[in-house]
Amino acid sequence: MRSESTASPGGSGRMARRILAVLLLAMAAGQLSDLTGFVDVLQTYELGGRTIGWLLAIPIVLAEAVAGVGLLRRSGKLRRVGPAVALAVALAWTALGTQAFARGLALDNCGCFGVHLAQPLRWWILLEDAEFIALAWWVRRKDLSGPNDRQPAPVAAETTATAAQI
Repeated sequence: MRSESTASPGGSGRMARRILAVLLLAMAAGQLSDLTGFVDVLQTYELGGRTIGWLLAIPIVLAEAVAGVGLLRRSGKLRRVGPAVALAVALAWTALGTQAFARGLALDNCGCFGVHLAQPLRWWILLEDAEFIALAWWVRRKDLSGPNDRQPAPVAAETTATAAQI
């Protein structure tokens, strides 16, 4: 029987961290595998010339990698920074996609995975971006709440009593 003081926090927060980490690391790996191609994709957003593409590409890839590694860490400063950086990345991609969609740009590749897994920018990509923000926000919120704000797992006797009542 577990007591409340030894109950472990819910695994949903840890699982969400891992899912978000894998997504961010896959994005960074795809972009890094052909960085020049990723810059070409960013240029289709028509935010400026090739220099602007490079000025966007490097911090995006670095932020995704830092966030992904940070989300997988068990302790340390990078673990605390990971969720915040992940949320910033989600917001940045959403802003990039939303402004392009609002301007009516016809993009063959949104660029999330660089030149790989190309998806044209359509309204459902903006829904995916909203899900990306929601996941990153939830992971960040779970991280900020800490273990003290999580509800402990029910004690075995309470669970048995509840089951007997049903």
